[in-house]
Amino acid sequence: MLAIVCVCVCVAIYAQQEEVKMVSPLDVPLYLSANFGELRSNHFHSGVDFKTQGRTGLKVYAAEEGYVSRVAVSPWGYGKALYITHPTGYTTVYAHLQSFASFIADTVQAIQYEKESYAIDVTFAAGELPVSRGMMIARSGNSGSSGGPHLHFEIRHTESESPLNPLPLYRELVKDNRPPEPQLVALYAHDGIGDGNHYARKKYQLQKVGNEYRPTTEMTGWGRVSLGIKVYDRMNETSNIYGVRHVRCEVDDEVLYDAVMDSITFHESRYINSLVDYKELRSNKGSAIMRTYIQPGSNLSMINGAMEGDGTFVIDEERVYHCRYELTDLHGNVSIVSMDIEGRRNDTPPLTPEGVKMEYKHDNEYATEEMNIQLPQGALYDDYYFTHSQYEDERYYSSVHEVGSRNVPLHKWCKLSLKLTCDTLPDEKYYMVSIYNEKKSVIIGEYDAGWYVADVREGGHYAIAADVTAPTIVAVKQQQWAKNGVVKLTIKDSGSGIMQYRGEIDGKYVLMEYDAKRHELSCKLKGLPYTLRGAKRLTVVVTDHCGNSKTAQYNITI
Repeated sequence: MLAIVCVCVCVAIYAQQEEVKMVSPLDVPLYLSANFGELRSNHFHSGVDFKTQGRTGLKVYAAEEGYVSRVAVSPWGYGKALYITHPTGYTTVYAHLQSFASFIADTVQAIQYEKESYAIDVTFAAGELPVSRGMMIARSGNSGSSGGPHLHFEIRHTESESPLNPLPLYRELVKDNRPPEPQLVALYAHDGIGDGNHYARKKYQLQKVGNEYRPTTEMTGWGRVSLGIKVYDRMNETSNIYGVRHVRCEVDDEVLYDAVMDSITFHESRYINSLVDYKELRSNKGSAIMRTYIQPGSNLSMINGAMEGDGTFVIDEERVYHCRYELTDLHGNVSIVSMDIEGRRNDTPPLTPEGVKMEYKHDNEYATEEMNIQLPQGALYDDYYFTHSQYEDERYYSSVHEVGSRNVPLHKWCKLSLKLTCDTLPDEKYYMVSIYNEKKSVIIGEYDAGWYVADVREGGHYAIAADVTAPTIVAVKQQQWAKNGVVKLTIKDSGSGIMQYRGEIDGKYVLMEYDAKRHELSCKLKGLPYTLRGAKRLTVVVTDHCGNSKTAQYNITI
């Protein structure tokens, strides 16, 4: 998992949090598989991931007294998650759970049957589901989009809902005397062909010399430049890599960049894409370089309030510029990176960018006879030179359009319209795909008079596909259903993707749990909220996003 740091200054909140005392949510030694602020797809990691010894089913405890204020269940994301609000002004979150404690599970199941839906997101008032400090509330799991068994744990400021770094509360329980490990540094030239998102860049490997790290080759530059660094943190007795809490950069003893990760806000979290070298991230197997450059369209309020300037500096003298990174983790372990950049005059004229200039301050639109893209103000972090091309591919019902660049992040949803060049099917059978390395991602929008319109949030290759094939339903070890008291099915769709499913036993709705990453539906035959005994008929209907449905029926014994 990639390590990255958000720029935040939250001294007051951090100090207040240090006064709060909470018990561990697990009764095993605490080791982290991920820490606060690490990079996830388009957002910062909003909590810490505690290891559960590679197992599911460990007891999970309430970190403090309070009440269950929210329960969310989903095949994706946090999976099964609990939110507990505490009188101290904080809310703790426990995610990717296997199951809830019975006093919560019974309430949740009743709501699921009332709504006839596995996926729910409900809130509770104080007093409805009270919990005491250290009370067992759930068992750890691997539900939702989790990549392996663990407990995702968050602490949020209840009023603002802003996540805070939980580690200060458990500093004594997490061993760490290992300093951060810088991997490389980068120098960006801003006076070249840069379009506001891409700048001429050179990377330099690092080696440890004495007590600090230095580049292995000479660094030279001229004009307006910025810096970048790729760094991992480590902790005792684990092989995982983590994000660094504090990154500070100085040039000739003047602060260029200073970032502390103690809190984030959800509505600003996507601005992570402006803090990293996004082209490097997308094109080099997820390598994350943190840049000192603050793009003008990046509105992380805590960054803009803490930083002076935009994280660039000017090399305009033929001398040595002394640069220094200081990297500090939560336990105070420090690593230093020292760089001497030789000012070397470069009179090469800048190249002219190709494409149509789009300004980050305004709404932008680009249209052809077969494509239209609308970028609202705030979609771009910087001015950008937009390009478009297209080609034919008989597998699709439109031309394949290369819309902008996959390496340029979009902050807001943008409306993309593609014209169908072959419009022979019912309107509802079409959907949009994003294509990268022959892999297709489904984008659901709507048909509109010969065009297909959808919201997109990145550049790349897009086309219109069609789906006239129903999903598949396959029984898993059907001979064991009666013995185990659990029905298991595999459901898949090769086109537009599964939109909904429904299970019934003799015409009555039955709750079926959906594990989307395993494509698995399961139904526990014991503990149903109505009395059923003997031979029964299970009916399962699965429908995709283009309205194609598959029905399967099975004889079961309860």
